[in-house]
Amino acid sequence: MTDDKKIKNGYDRGDDLDFVTDSPKMVDGVEVLGPGYEKVLDNGMVRDLTSNGRIVYTHDFYVLLYKKLESGMDSVAAYESLGFDTKVTGRERAYQAAKRAREKAASNRLYTVDPGSYDGSVSPEDMLKMADLSKDELIAYLKARNYYMEALVEAQKKTRSVLEDILSSSKPRR
Repeated sequence: MTDDKKIKNGYDRGDDLDFVTDSPKMVDGVEVLGPGYEKVLDNGMVRDLTSNGRIVYTHDFYVLLYKKLESGMDSVAAYESLGFDTKVTGRERAYQAAKRAREKAASNRLYTVDPGSYDGSVSPEDMLKMADLSKDELIAYLKARNYYMEALVEAQKKTRSVLEDILSSSKPRR
């Protein structure tokens, strides 16, 4: 396989990244990480790295980044202060992350976590197994679980019970 085909196919965490050069490359409009990408994944602010090279940041990352931007730091300096090396990730990622943090703040989604975006059918035991959940995300999961259980109880109230058909006494119904 040629280097061009390897780059266009993207990569996962386990793929061989020998084909990526020191300078970030653009692949389908996305910057591909260069050598040293492991540090990016291990700094605690990254939730995932998708197969096409996109970094999925944690909610806490956006909160911290926005606070740094509000304190007067520029996008690249704030991004680097959170443990990211723009020589590895590229400066465009810093600008995009800052833009996204400002958008979240403007739409009032930065400091709140919407329970409507979480699955209420997840059991509390499974919630606790999710190690990367923040306290706010766990609360949102529990609120979603509460809404789910309330809807389930209402649905059960409206369904006819099988037990209604069973006679509980030996006297026939009149």
